[in-house]
Amino acid sequence: IELKRAGYDMLIIEGKAEKPVYLWIHDGAAEIKDASGIWGMDTFSACSAIKKDLGEMKAAAISIGPAGEKLARIASIVSDNGRAAVRGGLGAVICSKNLKAVVARGSGKINAAKPEMLDKLRDEIVETVKNKLKAFSEYGTSRGVASFEEMGNLPIKNWTKGRFPEAEKISGIRMAETILVGKKACFACPVACGRYIRISEGPYAPLEGYGPEYETIAALGSLCMNDNLESIAKANDLCNRFGLDTISVGATIAFAMECYEKGIITKDDTGGVELTWGNHEAIIKMIELIGRREGFGAILSEGSKRAAEKIGKGAERYAMHVKGLELPMHSPYRFKEMGLQYAVSERGACHLRGFSMLPARGILFPELGLNKKLDGFTIEGKAHVVKIMQDACRVVDALGICKFIAFFGGIPLKSLAELYTAVTGWETTLGELMKAGERIWMLQRVFNVRMGVKREDDTLPRRFLEEPMVEGAAKGQTVELEPMLEEYYAERGLDREGKPKKEKLKELNLDFAIKFV
Repeated sequence: IELKRAGYDMLIIEGKAEKPVYLWIHDGAAEIKDASGIWGMDTFSACSAIKKDLGEMKAAAISIGPAGEKLARIASIVSDNGRAAVRGGLGAVICSKNLKAVVARGSGKINAAKPEMLDKLRDEIVETVKNKLKAFSEYGTSRGVASFEEMGNLPIKNWTKGRFPEAEKISGIRMAETILVGKKACFACPVACGRYIRISEGPYAPLEGYGPEYETIAALGSLCMNDNLESIAKANDLCNRFGLDTISVGATIAFAMECYEKGIITKDDTGGVELTWGNHEAIIKMIELIGRREGFGAILSEGSKRAAEKIGKGAERYAMHVKGLELPMHSPYRFKEMGLQYAVSERGACHLRGFSMLPARGILFPELGLNKKLDGFTIEGKAHVVKIMQDACRVVDALGICKFIAFFGGIPLKSLAELYTAVTGWETTLGELMKAGERIWMLQRVFNVRMGVKREDDTLPRRFLEEPMVEGAAKGQTVELEPMLEEYYAERGLDREGKPKKEKLKELNLDFAIKFV
């Protein structure tokens, strides 16, 4: 919002500064300023120091932390309001340019082409969303931890178990009963699903700040067999301050714990840290080592794929990643469509690139032709669902709208087209937006093909393909990926090797991209 008010729609950052800098954007101007004084600071401290130095405490800021500064491949970018761009090592990319932070403040107005239409739509959407997402507001994204465990969707013990009786101890409900002291909202959001917590006693006190989301709770909790909620809150705070992806951190530590259990690594490798299941003290210690890239933490800071390659001894089998990106916290055993979505995601395993399990959970989208509840344990029709939901997510991302509002808020998806028209004045339809979403996906696929991504990269860890789930609601399940992949390629207009067909590119008016495939 501040960037837009300052007169800019987006940033393109090229080159590399000679020394650490930050970018200060304000009312049509952009300045590159010395960041040597804040280099080494954690993300929150850096944002605060910059705003204080500028005398602009109401500015908006994003920053990398010490993990990004040391080029950890699982480093993130964190905002001063506790939100983060975490996946894919963006913190390291930003650091490679010697850029510490971006700060923006603007006084300009954001004008809509059709303000009366926009006001009417806003009022309708806000009222609908507030009523639909009351539980989301009360308990946050982690409200579903216990129910996910019951339905077989919660990741447990590096994806080897299907039951975690302690799930209630780390749920959003337990958080609300114990350490929650407030809620946090993104700009102008009526839901406020963010958590604000305080720990006043015990080994992780004092601690006050942004609370963990579902993905963080699952990654640093059940995936590592950790049922200590306060330690998860501490781990979340450390990751935010170091600038680390909590999903990749939790998944990489869980990988290391399984290697430790199997004797592939020992205390001699870990610097004396006992990486036993559920050892929350070890999790905290390892995050500190990862954030500083010290000792065994330097190896884990590479992410599970590269860490496994460095460790060797068969460790690769226990690294749960796709294309080098660790799996998010929704089970391919329980929702086969999520397995396909992870496998074909352009940046590696990502739940935000599709939300394809929603129809199997009874969240339907008749406007997209998804009007029938599906069985998460079957593969029939899942390629179509993944394709449609991927395109829809590209639309929502391009519009800058929250996926929770768009997909869980109970609003008709045609509202997206109406909002676009109200803001820009350009008439459009949901169908046209979905075609744009398909074009975006296809361009991303073209880019990956150009960079050498092949069919064999569109896969899952062998565990999901070969090792049936041993217990819980998904007991006996594996992921039948190949037939879904064949159907998906046909649905997308890709050849058997996963490359976009020329006729499909022409159909999407992407003729210029043909030379890249």
